[in-house]
Amino acid sequence: SGPELGRLLGVVSDFPTEAERQAATEEPLYTQDAQHDATAPRAADAPTPPAPVCWLSTQLVNEDVLEDALADADVPTLRALKGVTELNLSDSRTAGRLFADAVDASRWLPNLAKVTGLGGFEVDVAALRSVASSDGSEEDEDGPQPYPMAGVRACIRGEGEAPMEVLLAACVLRRGEARVPPSAFFEDRSITSIALPAGLTSVGEFAFWGCSSLTSIELPAGLTSLGEDAFSGCSSMTSIELPAGLTSLAERAFYGCSSLTSIELPAGLTILGRGAFVDCSSLTSIELPAGLSSLGECAFAGCSSLTSIKLPAGLTSLGEVAFCGCSSMTSIALPTGLTSIDEDAFYYCSSLTSIELPAGLTSIGHGAFRDCSSLTSIKLPAGLTSLGKEAFTGCSSITSIALPAGLTSIGEGAFKDCSSLTSIELPTGLTSLGKEAFYGCSSMSSIELPAGLTSLGRYAFYRCSSMTSIELPAGLTSLGEGAFSGCSSLTSIALPDGFDESILRFAQVPPSAILRFGPAVDVD
Repeated sequence: SGPELGRLLGVVSDFPTEAERQAATEEPLYTQDAQHDATAPRAADAPTPPAPVCWLSTQLVNEDVLEDALADADVPTLRALKGVTELNLSDSRTAGRLFADAVDASRWLPNLAKVTGLGGFEVDVAALRSVASSDGSEEDEDGPQPYPMAGVRACIRGEGEAPMEVLLAACVLRRGEARVPPSAFFEDRSITSIALPAGLTSVGEFAFWGCSSLTSIELPAGLTSLGEDAFSGCSSMTSIELPAGLTSLAERAFYGCSSLTSIELPAGLTILGRGAFVDCSSLTSIELPAGLSSLGECAFAGCSSLTSIKLPAGLTSLGEVAFCGCSSMTSIALPTGLTSIDEDAFYYCSSLTSIELPAGLTSIGHGAFRDCSSLTSIKLPAGLTSLGKEAFTGCSSITSIALPAGLTSIGEGAFKDCSSLTSIELPTGLTSLGKEAFYGCSSMSSIELPAGLTSLGRYAFYRCSSMTSIELPAGLTSLGEGAFSGCSSLTSIALPDGFDESILRFAQVPPSAILRFGPAVDVD
């Protein structure tokens, strides 16, 4: 690292005599050995550099090799080191740590021009020296300033070191690469801002992952791609402007950007990856571009401050957990072309009071509106054919709901704990009620079961404590365990002629609540 390099090269000041010190620090006579340039001129009085470090004068230096070589450093070796122009730390240093290394190394290597780090980032050492010389405060009562402080573009801190200010103009991409490499600034918790090169076209995966002090970043106009987790965990970022040419956001691109309050998505964006804005808990509103046709899983999950969002007209599906935990959302307009709402799409949208479902909707997934505790009413479209289990579980403010005629089954726990539900009309074509379908609907006093119903699941009406009467259809062949358990107000159950009363044996119905139309039966 930079500090280690400084300590190692510090022996320049520890020569036994002044003459030896001057010999080591004067402008040296550089050379390459035959391994690198057999024709290179060599001064007559220049000693042959030791083999392990003979190439350091003009070639790239590997950090580990350098440290090993310096273990037995002597005056000729140190003189050769004074000629080092490029330092390669790419095996171990990410871009954020690279600046600290460059500043430290520049103090000991007067001819150092460039330091290269992981992912191809390079530091222009001359630019750093320029900042230091123009600062005007290199020394104070406490001695030399440790880092240049003028021309601030970014603040970066090495592990265990004081903050360091640097020119981001000193950060360039190697060999003309137009991308930020993967993990380039991975978990650099001290960087607060950064300006990227104008020619940049892509930001690699995990490039700024965990940069928790990064407050802002300007993305160049030519950027077309953001990799997975590119800004994941940038918890101090308050805003970011995405370039117009960006067509996709990869998975978890802004996951955990908990200070992000707003973001404008480019008009050409067609793909919003899974978890793109998960736990952006300060995001209050967002407008999705017209060309977006699908919303990835967990796209806005945990955006607890999101109050409104405009969905594009062409959107046909909502991914699983798309708005899960958007606890401040009060309403949302769904596009007319939407045909399905996937699992847990609006789970725990606890402030959602109303929602209009489009006429073309055919499927509502598992837990789609679970724990939407402020939802008072909802109209299900006529074309709905599938209602997933726990679709409205915990919607404790819903008082009534009309189910479409085409619905043939109601999933497990579909209306579980809808404690304010007083009435519901079941479609005539319904053939089965799933387990715990109306579990805990403590305000429901009565319900009419359709004639074609053949199956009533376990605990279907468990703790429907206000229910006083119910009529069972003649075709009912299966009645689950505890179907009427906890129905403490139930006094009348009507049984049609020919009804197989044996199926009541495990439904936990008290004999006093049965009105028999057929032969008497013991249901103990």
